[in-house]
Amino acid sequence: MRKIILPTLVLAAVLGIGGFAGAAIPPVDKAFAASGDTQPTQALAAVDTQATSKAKVKAGTAMDVFRVGSANFSLKLFQKSVAAKGKNANVTIAPMSVMNALAITANGADGKTRYQMRKVLMGGATMPWINQQFNTYMNKLVNAKKARIQNANSIWYHNDGTLIMKKSFLNTSKKFYNAEVNAADFGDPATVGNINNWVADNTNNMIKRVISQLDESNRIAIVNALYFDAEWRNPYTKNDVYTRTFTNAKGQKRKVKMMLGTESTYIEGENVTGFMKPYAKGYSYVALLPKEGMSLKKFVSTLDGDTFRSLIAKRKKNTPVHTGLPKYTLTYTNDSMEKQLQSMGLKLPFSMNADFSKMGTDKTGDLYIDQVIHKTKIILDEKGTKAAAVTAAMMKANAAIGIEYKTVILNRPFVYAIIDNANKLPIFIGTVNNIGTK
Repeated sequence: MRKIILPTLVLAAVLGIGGFAGAAIPPVDKAFAASGDTQPTQALAAVDTQATSKAKVKAGTAMDVFRVGSANFSLKLFQKSVAAKGKNANVTIAPMSVMNALAITANGADGKTRYQMRKVLMGGATMPWINQQFNTYMNKLVNAKKARIQNANSIWYHNDGTLIMKKSFLNTSKKFYNAEVNAADFGDPATVGNINNWVADNTNNMIKRVISQLDESNRIAIVNALYFDAEWRNPYTKNDVYTRTFTNAKGQKRKVKMMLGTESTYIEGENVTGFMKPYAKGYSYVALLPKEGMSLKKFVSTLDGDTFRSLIAKRKKNTPVHTGLPKYTLTYTNDSMEKQLQSMGLKLPFSMNADFSKMGTDKTGDLYIDQVIHKTKIILDEKGTKAAAVTAAMMKANAAIGIEYKTVILNRPFVYAIIDNANKLPIFIGTVNNIGTK
């Protein structure tokens, strides 16, 4: 067995995804049907039946199919990632980046391995359908002066003459994911530097290393890099920033720089309150504060794709809410995300029974996924537009009379997400458990 490394790299100052449109219900994968596996793929194989019933997807609408599949994958991976860490840990993941790298890899799978990857990724949608929707989705990203995004994919393979990559796999990766293909000597330490330089170039130097070493047992590395930077629609000023207390998951009190303001979208659920703060264009920041006495870990365990989307759908617009948002810079590294993916049902790709014959053939053994590396970084502060409208919302709020205000001050552990306004998908989601200084 030979290894495939999947270092899915995500870098974000703030991260989100724009609009999406595509074909209708995806067809059954004929390649899988020919594999002889007895698992059902007929009827609406595009969507897992449990997910469909929970989210009430309208049959025939690709938008809904994609939303449900993405939301379910995102929240499940988030739950698994949080559960794997201690209660005081900060966890930040970008599910869309993980899906992107796995989708590229799935094109190289066949038989039961291919079906399992399709099912975990998008409830069983065929690879041609998944490729088309990812391509359309990424091309619909809002990319403006005040909301900039950069998405890049690369495939690196060991060119010692024993590994022959399939042209169809490489062509599909280039066509739908704009992947850069590099033949390299994995036994040469310079290759590690070349991959990390590519990472730095495509993340504005905010993340400079994703791989520390390679050897000739490694055969393929598939890397996704995402960089996104956006300004607040109504930025904070220096006069909005105060020193306040944040009580972390251990009950310890820490000093933080708290940005105080007023927003107009309030979120309320059975065990949570929150708010939404829009960016300049296309995206919004979502803050979810569990009720007093409920641990963040327990709250996250109650979230799934349907619950998250329901909270956003039932948000109360034009409801003034006093908010307190701490400034923070968080980094997260998961060198073994394959453990979370395996617990989600993605087992065959990491096993000796994996079938990646559509990706390539290696004279020294069969291909399988050995490791999935995931890194994120987020910087959140008061910086934003310098236009005159900077204080407009604040002045309007201060002038309001006779309005009942809600209050959500993030002075204890909370969940946050960066969502795209069109689809309300949690493309970037995390927990803030421990910030500030003594």
